Amino acid sequence: AMLIDTACSLALYCQRCGKIHVQELPYFSGTGRRVLHCADCGHEQAALFYGAHGSLRITVGCAVCGSRQDIDCSLLRLSHLQLDKIYCRQDSFELGYIGSQSRIRELLEFNQAEFEALHPSDGKNFIAQQQLLLAAVNQVHDIARQGNLSCSCGSRQIMAGIEGNSLILECAACGRYYLLRAGRAADFARLE
Repeated sequence: AMLIDTACSLALYCQRCGKIHVQELPYFSGTGRRVLHCADCGHEQAALFYGAHGSLRITVGCAVCGSRQDIDCSLLRLSHLQLDKIYCRQDSFELGYIGSQSRIRELLEFNQAEFEALHPSDGKNFIAQQQLLLAAVNQVHDIARQGNLSCSCGSRQIMAGIEGNSLILECAACGRYYLLRAGRAADFARLE
């Protein structure tokens, strides 16, 4: 007889460094809270709340809009789940995947291969694009927190968003915007 001790796997883009890691969700975990951290930078990726009767709430943050997503499910359903994408409900930014580990790994390899086929002249693959975008968003947040982000019109009300593979900074006062393509990491230095 085979013992099954995991419900499924979770792969989330770290909202700090952008790396993606596949982590198993323990099936027999009792009740209580458990936190998943990025294996690269240690940033909290998700909080797991195991409830009574096999319920699980997964809370994931989005660096793009600052919101938190709650995913409620049963461990029984997760044990049969093949693959689902996890999106931010506010801005539809892709946060990661949940499902069987083999299906997640297949998808990550497919995404990378598909991106390289569609953009042969672009040296950065799909996962690297996500990492650069998240790094840019976090850099913008850090600059704004230090009070060093302003528009040429003098306003400090700057909105940051992601559109495709670009970061858009837009002034809420005058409407001017700055477009930063994810593949151009050299532009990050200019953000400062």
